[in-house]
Amino acid sequence: MRISMNMSNSKGATTVEFALVSLIFFSLIFATIEFGWYFFVSHTIQYATREGTRLALVGTQLQDTNGNPMTREASIITTIKNSAAQAVKPAELRISIYPVGTGYTDPNNWQTTVNAGQGGDYMRVRTRYTFNFMTPLINSFFPSGALEIQASALFRNELF
Repeated sequence: MRISMNMSNSKGATTVEFALVSLIFFSLIFATIEFGWYFFVSHTIQYATREGTRLALVGTQLQDTNGNPMTREASIITTIKNSAAQAVKPAELRISIYPVGTGYTDPNNWQTTVNAGQGGDYMRVRTRYTFNFMTPLINSFFPSGALEIQASALFRNELF
């Protein structure tokens, strides 16, 4: 006994199966790219914060484009922004530099503080950035479609 299939029915089933499988496949591809970019940005901000901290703890001051010495705070911020520029828009970084309290606690107004401290002070540099996902499907999993990336480093100023 021989059973014959109608080819037109087979083509319709193949199209539906392809549509279902391709939706899942492309979602996984876009998620991989999106989270890869997220981790790249996160690691770049961590690196930039570490570079700014290295400059801060020894009391180094950079020079501006005219050759004038910058403040320590401006030098730290410039170093962080230049180091992070390959992954983010430097103007979108929120950088705080502040002395820490006993038990290494943050002061109440740490979000707006830019104070590099004196020699021997324990300090913290904190860099924040709001990462916006590009893919609408992934966007929907996060409140406001964004995540805040935050990197911080604790250091003690050298006796300069």
